[in-house]
This record gives sequence, structure tokens and C-alpha cells, in this order.
Amino acid sequence: MPVEEHDDEGRPAAPSTEGGGGEAAPPPPPGDGAAARRRRRGWRRVANRRNAAWTALVAVVAVVAVVLIALILYRTGRVDRIIAGQIVGTLAKYNVRAEIGHFETKFGQRTVELRDLKLYNAVTGAQIGKIDRVFTKLRIEDLWALNLTRNISLEEMTVDRPELWVVFDEQGRSNFQELRLPPPETNKRVVFAYSTALVRVNDAVVHYDDDRYEITGDARNVHAFIRPEDPNAPESSRANLFDLSLSDSTFTYQGRPVEQISLELKARADQVRADIRELVLRSPVTEARLSGTLDDWRNLRYRLNVNATTDLTRASDVLQLETTLRGGGRFEGVVTGEGDKYKVEGQIVSDALAAGNIRLQGLNVNAVASGQGNSYEAQGKAVAELLTAGDYQISRLQLAGGVTGTGTDFRWLGDLQAAAARSGANSVAGLFLRDAVLEMRDEK
Repeated sequence: MPVEEHDDEGRPAAPSTEGGGGEAAPPPPPGDGAAARRRRRGWRRVANRRNAAWTALVAVVAVVAVVLIALILYRTGRVDRIIAGQIVGTLAKYNVRAEIGHFETKFGQRTVELRDLKLYNAVTGAQIGKIDRVFTKLRIEDLWALNLTRNISLEEMTVDRPELWVVFDEQGRSNFQELRLPPPETNKRVVFAYSTALVRVNDAVVHYDDDRYEITGDARNVHAFIRPEDPNAPESSRANLFDLSLSDSTFTYQGRPVEQISLELKARADQVRADIRELVLRSPVTEARLSGTLDDWRNLRYRLNVNATTDLTRASDVLQLETTLRGGGRFEGVVTGEGDKYKVEGQIVSDALAAGNIRLQGLNVNAVASGQGNSYEAQGKAVAELLTAGDYQISRLQLAGGVTGTGTDFRWLGDLQAAAARSGANSVAGLFLRDAVLEMRDEK
């Protein structure tokens, strides 16, 4: 049985002329044999290996070039200038113009240092603040993740010698007037978290100047320390602890200064409210201790328990009042309010008070007062063991009524009762006046 011949590739072999009478087949074209085909396949494999080697070499060179360029940019400070420019651009969205004197990053230590920062209102040009030095330590949560988003957490921040200006003109316009909050950005590449950071502020100074009410002040030696209450708490319920202090500060009202003011604050705050655990204010005029809550600290809605003592003698000397005051008093009560609206409910007790030639002994006042700005009204009852005014002496004086006023102008309407009143040799027992009026306008 005939068998069909095949070549190495499985194709039928060319017919042989051996033993036949036909013409001989033409020789195969050069390179068309099995050996030539094997040579071509070998060249292809060599070429593929060579291409792979060149591709790998180019990739390695590209990576080395990128690292080298990044290193050169980092060493020459170009990276620092790029990041500093981004900070300036971000603040510009808030209408804040920033000037940065020095900026330096250290990737190995994960730190950023900024020096000589100056902040201005970009619209009005008014100065807002300046900072000598800001030192931060960061943590990048997913540095090697295969995505374009990076989560950066602030671990520590130290702010040295910041200075802040808060200024109001006679129309109530401030140097913060044109600042704004930009709309939230979507698809942010960098997500910055700071709720678990340790923040320290050293040797800060705050200047306050309000032309509306002729009030100025300088808070000096301000130190603050902010830390998370529980770093592992859920972000929605996370809170921070605050320690704040200042000393050697000054408050001036209508050109009359009160110096050597100090303050200490310990508080807890979250995104909505703040709990004031202790606030102590000391000055030559008064010493006050407060505690309470700010239910909505963004809108300044508060409720505070107050215990204060006042030295009227020192107040008269420091404020240089036209009428000399002597004595002291204690106040215990509750102060509530929102914004510039307030309400005071409490008790004033004094063993002895004197204003000019008027003297009070054993004063006890229970009152409720409220107001907004420099307008106020109060209702209450005052009892004094003895009132002396020149030749007049009134024993067991009781006043019950209300006061309304604006600034130093006021009007009191109420009832007056006394056990006895005497002027020289004349005396009256069982004095009682209903709907008595006392009024002061333009210091008269």
C-alpha cells in the first residue's frame, strides 16, 4: 500500500524522480528548507530576548532618572518652593494673602518647618497676623498604595511666637471682613486629618482694638496646648482637651488701662460644644472663677456659673473714676447668652461700699439683668443695713424695682422702704415711697 511522504513540517514531500522517467523537479528555493526555517525561529527568539532586555534597561534607567530628578529637586529646594506655593494658593481661596520667608521639608523625618509667615486680608490689605515658626510632624497613611489619593495625618504641631490683630472701626468693620470659606472640594487627592494632633502654641500675642466702644487690649504670653481626649474614639464623637494661659496683659476702656491681667483655662471641646471645666481671671480689679458650657460655641451660646470678687478701691484707682469708690463685693450667679445678648441672674453681697459721700453697709442685692450691646435692663431687690449720704442716714433700706438704661444713662422706677430716716435733728420712722423715680442723663 503506498505511503505518502511528509516533510518535517507535516506537508507532503515533493515527488521523487528517482526510478521514473519524468523530468527532475526544480531545486527548492534557497532558505525554504527546514534548516532555514529553524534559523528564522532562532533569530526571532534572540530578537525577543534582546527587546525584553532593552525594555527592562530603559525602565530601570527611567526609574533612576525620576529618582535622581526628585532628589535634585529636593536638594535644591525646588520641592519646598512648590509646596510653599501650594500653601499660598490654598490660603488665597480664603482671601488671605500669605508671605512665607522660609519653608523646608524633611521626608526622612516626616517634618515640615515654616518660618516668617505673614498673613494679610487679600481684599483690604489689612494685616491679620504673623508667625515666627511653625514646626509640624506628619504621617502618610497609605504612601505606597496604588491610587492617587493620599491620607495625611498631622501628629504634632508647634507654633512659636504668633501675633494676631483683631481690629474694628467705628462702623463695625473688621480686618477679617472679606475673608470667606471656599466651597468644599470634591475628589480631593490629599485628605488632611488633624483631629488627633498634639498642638502647642508658645509666646503668642493678640492685639484687640475696637473703635466702636473705645476698647483696646493686648493679650501677652499666651500659651496653649491642645490634645485629643481619646485618640481611638470614632471621629464623629472625638473631642479635644484645651489648656490656655496668658499673663502680663492689658485691657483699656476709654483710655483707662487695667494692667497685670492673667487668665487660665481648662476646657473640653468637640465639633459642636465646649465644656469649660475651669476659667480663672485675675487682675488688680477683680478675680473671677467660671465654669459651664458653650452649647454652640460657633454661635457663642453659653451658660456659665460665676463666682467673682471685686475690689472697688483698686478699680477706682486704676480706672481713675471721677467719683471715688471704696470697698469690695462678691458676686455669685449664672450668666447666659448668645452673641452680644446676655442675661445675668445672681446675688451681690458687700460688707461696706462707698461712692463719694454715699456709704452703704451690709448690702445684699438679688437681681436679674439682661441686655444687648450697651443697652440693659434689670429687676431686683436691694437691702442695706445703713445708708449714709451727707447729713442723711437711712436705716434698714429696701429698694425694689427695675432699671433700664444705655451706657451711663439710666432710669430706675420702684419702691423704697426704710425703718427710719434722719437728717440732723429731724427723723422719720416707717418711711415708704411707692413708684419712686431716679434718673441720670448726660452725667446729671
